[in-house]
Amino acid sequence: MRECWVDNYYLQREQALWAVPFPIRVFVGNSVYKKVTTTLHGQGVGRYSSAEVESFRREIWGSFNDLLDEVRQDTGAAAKAGPFWVLGGSEPTEADVTLFSFVASILTASR
Repeated sequence: MRECWVDNYYLQREQALWAVPFPIRVFVGNSVYKKVTTTLHGQGVGRYSSAEVESFRREIWGSFNDLLDEVRQDTGAAAKAGPFWVLGGSEPTEADVTLFSFVASILTASR
């Protein structure tokens, strides 16, 4: 929600409220923004600065990268082309679906 309604407010407002006339879109967008920021602040995640959030993002992406590098090295996937799986098996698991879904949601939310 922070990425959509705080970091990318104008883009989100235009996409979410595209069918609403502009003056009303501004009013409704501001109302949603206030509700989202109030909710995030109440949950605690809205209390982090932008620099802290960026630090968390880098840490999370770095952890994913380290995990996948380790799996590639352990399974020998680094030497051959093609897919490899998060848990190192011969078939994808729920972990692969979860990681892929997380990455896809992050990449599409920031656009």
